[in-house]
Amino acid sequence: MSCVLLQPFDLVKTRIQQQRQQLKNDSRKSLNNTVLRTVKDIIEKENIIGLWKGTVPTILRNVPGSALYFFTLSEIRRIFSLKHQKNVSQNLIKSSLPVLSNKDNLIAGMVSRGSVGLIMMPITVIKVRYESNLYNYKSIWGAFTSIIRHEGVKGLFYGYGATVIRDAPYAGLYLLFYERWKLFMSASSFTIATPIIHMTSAIIAGLSATTITHPFDMLKTRVQLKPQNYPNIWLGALKIFKEEGFLRFFDGLSLRLGRKTTQAAINWTIYEALVTWFQQRRKENR
Repeated sequence: MSCVLLQPFDLVKTRIQQQRQQLKNDSRKSLNNTVLRTVKDIIEKENIIGLWKGTVPTILRNVPGSALYFFTLSEIRRIFSLKHQKNVSQNLIKSSLPVLSNKDNLIAGMVSRGSVGLIMMPITVIKVRYESNLYNYKSIWGAFTSIIRHEGVKGLFYGYGATVIRDAPYAGLYLLFYERWKLFMSASSFTIATPIIHMTSAIIAGLSATTITHPFDMLKTRVQLKPQNYPNIWLGALKIFKEEGFLRFFDGLSLRLGRKTTQAAINWTIYEALVTWFQQRRKENR
């Protein structure tokens, strides 16, 4: 659901991050990288459906990726919870998930996201190139064979360094902020509905973690679209800083904030509700 609803955010973010590099190659072209202008250009050239270009690769990446992430995260947190039992009532924090320390949440999020990111990297590369207008792939299989033919297997993993440096800290920081805000809101003197606690915590955590890690998202996009110009994240970061300035690292931030926070609110509110529902069913069946 979140993939389909939020794909236009991801597409426009990719196009805005791409435009800076295109302008440098052709100084005759003026660059208006505002969101409204970019959306207008996409609609004029590709119709309204163009805003959902890359939805299939996004679904193929995010649906199994999310399942693997939540499974891996749950197992790691379960192991941590067995080693470090907390004296906090689950009813108090209005959550069915284990209560861990900040360090454990940070590690669990980073390890889960980093390992799953490696598995899903090939479809991530295809997704980014679909969203860009630098490539004209007609099908996912065509994109896959084209990358293998011209760039080899390593082409399917371009940008993994920037991706893992973005996603692992993002996931760790997100989980840390999310759990802290859940505890804070649950301990409030006001009576707050459990779904509201989960949704609000997810939004705040998403805003914080996304802003901190966004420069790596911008670097990832450049490396995956133009690996010949940005061979790795370190040289890419130096090149962008020298030629375009520090603020370029935050191109597309507003779009990513909108997508990531909305996605987090949807995913974690539903996830917490499903975990609670399954636990209740298990108790009833005993």
